[in-house]
Amino acid sequence: MLKRIITASVFVTLLAAGTALAADRIVLRTCNTQPASHPWNVAINKLNEIIKKNSNGRIEIAPAYSSSLGTEPELVESVRQGTLGFVVADPTVGTTFCKELELTSLPFLFRDTGHWKAVLDGPVGEKYAELIERKCGLRIMAYWGGIPREVLSVKKQVKSLDDLKNFKMRLAASELKFKVWQALGALPISVAYPEIYSALVSGLVDGMENEMTSLVASKFYEPAKNMTMLAHEITVRPLFMNPKWLDGLAPEDRAAIEKSIAEATPIARQLEQDGSNNALVDLRDKFKVNVFEIDKTPFYEKLAPVYKEYGESTGMTQTIHDIQAVK
Repeated sequence: MLKRIITASVFVTLLAAGTALAADRIVLRTCNTQPASHPWNVAINKLNEIIKKNSNGRIEIAPAYSSSLGTEPELVESVRQGTLGFVVADPTVGTTFCKELELTSLPFLFRDTGHWKAVLDGPVGEKYAELIERKCGLRIMAYWGGIPREVLSVKKQVKSLDDLKNFKMRLAASELKFKVWQALGALPISVAYPEIYSALVSGLVDGMENEMTSLVASKFYEPAKNMTMLAHEITVRPLFMNPKWLDGLAPEDRAAIEKSIAEATPIARQLEQDGSNNALVDLRDKFKVNVFEIDKTPFYEKLAPVYKEYGESTGMTQTIHDIQAVK
């Protein structure tokens, strides 16, 4: 159970999601996998400004970067257990305790960013958030992300589906992601985010898939000079909080947090979009990465069984249909 620690005038640093200063100040601790320059963290700094303003300085954020407080699965679990204020994360890292978190990593689930926004900002996204809170103990405060993931490779250029045969693909530890890439002929290998660079250099993996902002921020383009524009996933990066902690706050504090996140979310999405556009230019022109287009049509047939199995095994078949039906 989270605690609000009250002191007369001394700042107390605790491993708790919300700490307090001078009897009524709340500090929200957060961390993610990315460096301070990444759009997530630029957006979190903006959120900090907004939340201070909306709370008259009573609530602020204490950010940490580059997995300094733990791996991505550990950070999500820390929020779920109430020892971290919030996290922006790839939801698939929480699938050890909640398979429903894998839903949005189904490939080609969203037709484009317009469809992505219509789904997540509408009734389907709201219903999905309610399911995640009920089954996973995490409250989705907002959906960040909204940019495509591409394939980066070291030596073997991926120009067709055939080029993925026996391709050693770095993936997060997600059963669904493994099944997706196995269906495409690749050999999935789980590597923690901080270890990806060395895995690319050593040859442990042939390549990886990620959004372009992360490829630039973590300098993965240095060992891997080939990028295939597959856009197999449009990222969904929820801002997770602990519902019990949030609901235990005074109503005015909870309202300030909710209002601030709502205000910061369009900014976060735009920062990600701008970052992705700029990253593409840098990867192609500045860092001399070879950029390939690819025919996606052969991928769809290969992935149909993965959709069917995932929907039936998790009870998410109707949710998938609901997403696909959104205009």
